Amino acid sequence: MWRPYQILWPLFSLFIVRVDLTDLSPMTFSVQILKVYDGDTVLVRKGAFEHKVRLSRIDAPEKGQPYLTGSGDAGKMAGECLKKNLSKHAVLRVGGQDIYGRILGDLDDVSLRLVQQGCVAIYPHAHFNSLKEKYIYLGDYFKARRLKKGIWAFGGFMQPKAWRKKNKKKFKTRI
Repeated sequence: MWRPYQILWPLFSLFIVRVDLTDLSPMTFSVQILKVYDGDTVLVRKGAFEHKVRLSRIDAPEKGQPYLTGSGDAGKMAGECLKKNLSKHAVLRVGGQDIYGRILGDLDDVSLRLVQQGCVAIYPHAHFNSLKEKYIYLGDYFKARRLKKGIWAFGGFMQPKAWRKKNKKKFKTRI
């Protein structure tokens, strides 16, 4: 005799297989910090594997990118600020992967601290877990700009994507 669960159970199991478990709870790892590339990218080691991690929700100036006032290296300052805020070991919370194959995530919630200290801006297309989290980031960002903390004391910086486009030749030779 035919029973409803004989058809529903296989359909339900197909649904379970298709669910990405990282969406339900973020993965966290203890990692060792090997290298800071710039204000928003680091190299980490977990066991025998080394990965580039792009800090989520923030946008830092590129190395060699000047302040809006035209003097100084905003990218170097952002990198130094990140180095000061990280220890040799951290907890990495993975949020996904970007188009360049880097892991998107946060190390010991350093992204918010960098925004509070005025070292970086908020990434224009950042994804937040909640509206409350978004408002915390935005509030701290505008407060740092108003108080002229970090990079904002020197007039700020052009959005890195626009700066790279404007300085294509210079940027390609640097890479």
